Amino acid sequence: MTSMTTTSTTPVPGRRDDGPIGAYVTALGHALRGPRAARRDVTAELADGLHDAADAYVEAGMPEREAQVRAVRECGPVADVAAEYAPELAAVQGRRTAAVCALSMPATVLAWGLTWRAELPSTPAPHRQWRLGVLSDLTDWAGIAGGAAGCVLAALLVVSARRVVPVRLVLALLVILCGGAVLVSTACSVVMNVANAELIEWMLAGSSAAVALSLATGVISAWQLASLCRSANLAFRRG
Repeated sequence: MTSMTTTSTTPVPGRRDDGPIGAYVTALGHALRGPRAARRDVTAELADGLHDAADAYVEAGMPEREAQVRAVRECGPVADVAAEYAPELAAVQGRRTAAVCALSMPATVLAWGLTWRAELPSTPAPHRQWRLGVLSDLTDWAGIAGGAAGCVLAALLVVSARRVVPVRLVLALLVILCGGAVLVSTACSVVMNVANAELIEWMLAGSSAAVALSLATGVISAWQLASLCRSANLAFRRG
């Protein structure tokens, strides 16, 4: 299997995509699982290789369609080719998810810590007291742990792409560890917001930074969960 880093997407004059090679590449595109851009790179690279092989047969005197059929046949069944590319594509998705968690989770913890310190002391506190307790610390530690796990697993995914460590095993660890951290952090945040509903409303009313950060946190959490779901689909799917 060739490397994805040498992909060429430049159309070659005279090549048609509606023949046996086009049908084969289209079927492979549907069979592959992974990030869209990575799948597009794989199919473009493979199409180039198949056309090169078919061109060589044409130059040797074989009719074009027969040359394409032979090139496709020599490449192998779509299912087998898709299976060969599966670890590479899974590793790409895993690295993206690990990067999202490694960067966003500690950054969110830091941003909220700075916001709390900057906003609360400068505003008179209402009669009620904040009820944070251990949940605040647990939220922070979950974010830090999730970020650290993302860093470690991103490095492991680089190694696993070389078939040293099974990619799906690393993806499963990524989903369990980082996904668990995201869920713990989100659950604790929801409980704290409910327990301090009146004070949260008071804080948001007087702090544009807190409002902006709340919206950003929601978007980041959705991004994290979406990326983790994509990785989970590759880690735990059958076959």
